[in-house]
This record gives sequence, structure tokens and C-alpha cells, in this order.
Amino acid sequence: MSAEPNFREVRPSERRDLLALVARVDSETDFLMRELGEQPLWARDLAGFLATGNSTILVAEAGGAPVGFLSAHGGRFRRNRGVATLAVGVLREWSGRGVATGLFRAAEDWARGAGLHRLELTVAETNPRARALYDRLGFQDEGPMRDTLRVKGAWRSERLMGKFIGADAAMPDWPPLALDALPPAPLDGLEIRRAEPADAAAYFAYDRAVRGETHFLMRTADESLADVAAARRFLAEQRIGDRSATLVAAVDGGIAGTVSLWTGVYARAAHEAGLGLAVRREYWASGIGGRLMEAAEAWVRARGLHRLALWVFAHNTRARAFYRAQGFEEEATARRYALIDGRYADQVLMAKLYRYD
Repeated sequence: MSAEPNFREVRPSERRDLLALVARVDSETDFLMRELGEQPLWARDLAGFLATGNSTILVAEAGGAPVGFLSAHGGRFRRNRGVATLAVGVLREWSGRGVATGLFRAAEDWARGAGLHRLELTVAETNPRARALYDRLGFQDEGPMRDTLRVKGAWRSERLMGKFIGADAAMPDWPPLALDALPPAPLDGLEIRRAEPADAAAYFAYDRAVRGETHFLMRTADESLADVAAARRFLAEQRIGDRSATLVAAVDGGIAGTVSLWTGVYARAAHEAGLGLAVRREYWASGIGGRLMEAAEAWVRARGLHRLALWVFAHNTRARAFYRAQGFEEEATARRYALIDGRYADQVLMAKLYRYD
């Protein structure tokens, strides 16, 4: 075996060879996200993944053969475009020979060139060897993520680790921001129900409005649904299958709030639902948030899910207090995750676990 692997970015034409490497690595360890036979998300469109400008895949080669890989998945929106989530895998026979270290160094060089400011990853709490490597590479432990995976019938918790690589370390952070509720609007005919394609016009108007009235959501209004037709397609997709749902708080022909739910893509995370909840500011303190949360939890319990999780900006003190009152616990904090109007914002992971007799 060559003692000096080289590192480079993959090409779209190498998709088949890359997937073969990933499958082999997956077969040699239980510490990655996927079960045998599951493919990474970028496998659907490797060329599109690489064309985003803030995502890439690096390979380590020795003697012309791939021996390891590192994927960097960049944020989808303007506010988190400077963040990439990393995942690394090395063939067992090359473990301990500096391949992972070389991949991470190449990834950091790439990230700086691409203008990213933060790299992050998750690591199993029961994988001390990997945690020690990430410590040496300058990643900081940012907190726990309870029961995020189920491997061979057992729950597995992870740690979030992050590294700030931004050139402008002096850029300010968002301070706590507790906006007051507006005078309450009437709740004429309030109904909490599953969204329908017929709600498209009202949903489009709500979505544009709610994304423009605070600094608390990841996606801005101009990055959201393009028009009513796009809203109709989205709501129709939400009615397909049982892995996702959008619920609305309908009030007098309009929409006052929504909650979106989706389950994990991979089998090891299928027990978790992600949650996104928002309420128009004119309806804050009206009880709509609590009603939407009740409906969300009913959806979770009906499917026997174990974990309900969400990310909330740290400066959104009102929302953090609301979720704590609903039984959520704060777990990891992704430092300087988003860039909002010239300030960095931390993002807090909050989760609630469900037990069934």
C-alpha cells in the first residue's frame, strides 16, 4: 500500500466508483448514518450537488485506488450558506494512517476558498477515537443530541462538533431579542387541520408575511415559494404518504400559523420527526402555538415516534421559552451557524423524547 495518499475533489463522472467506496466503508463500521444498502442523499444527483458552490466530496487515493472520502454538504439558504456539514469514511485497512486527517485538512482549504465560515459534524458519544481526532483538528464539542440514531435495536446519542473558520471573527453576534406580541387579532372560526391544496393562496400569503416580520426564520421571503402555483404543488406533496405533514391554524379565511413535520430519511433515524412551527406576530400570545403543538404531538404519537426535534435561533428567547414550556430540552448549540443582516446567530437544538409502554 502506498504510504502517501493524495486528496482531490470528485468528478460527476465518478459517481459509480464513489458509491462503491461508500458502500464498502458502510459495511466496515456501525458509526455512520446509513444501514447497508442505503445511499447518501447526494447519490440522486451528484452533478447538481457539486454544482452548488458550497458542497463537495473529496476522495483520498493511494496507488490509483480510493481509500477514503469526505462529503461537505453546504447550507441551502442565504443565511446558512456559509456552513457545511461534514461526514468522513476511511477503509478499515487504512485506518490510523492519516487519511482522515488529510481529508479534513483538504476540506478546510476548500471551505476557505469557497467562502464558508463554519464546518460541523456529528459523532457518536461511543466513538472516542473519532472524537479525539476532531478535537485535534480544532473542532469544539457543542453539546449532546440524545437518541438520534437507533443501531441494532439500541438508542445511540451523538455530539455536535463545530469549527469556526471565518476570516471576520470580530463580526458581532445577535443579542437576545424578545419581541413583544402585538395587540391580539380575533380568532374567528379557528381550526387546526391538515393543509389542503385548496389553501394555496392563503398559504402563499401567510408564508411571505411570516418570513418577513422577524429575524427568526432560516428562509427569507424571497427564498420561499415563488407563487400560488408553487404553494399548491407543495401542499399536494405534503398529502402524499405518511412521512411528512403540514398543519395550519386557519382563521376567518386566512392562516395564522403552521407546523411542518417530517421523519428521518435513513432507517437509523426513522424514529425522529423534525418540526418547524411559526405563527404570525399578530397572533402571538393567543394560544395558537400551543394548539399547533398539540396537533404535532398527536401526529408523532400516532406513528409511535421516539424523538421530536427542532432548531431555533438562540436570540429568539420567546420561542425558546415556549418550547421549554412544552417539555422540550435544549441540547446542542451550533455556534455562529447563520449570518443574518451582518450578525452571526447561534442555533439551538431542542428535543423531546417519547416513551411507550
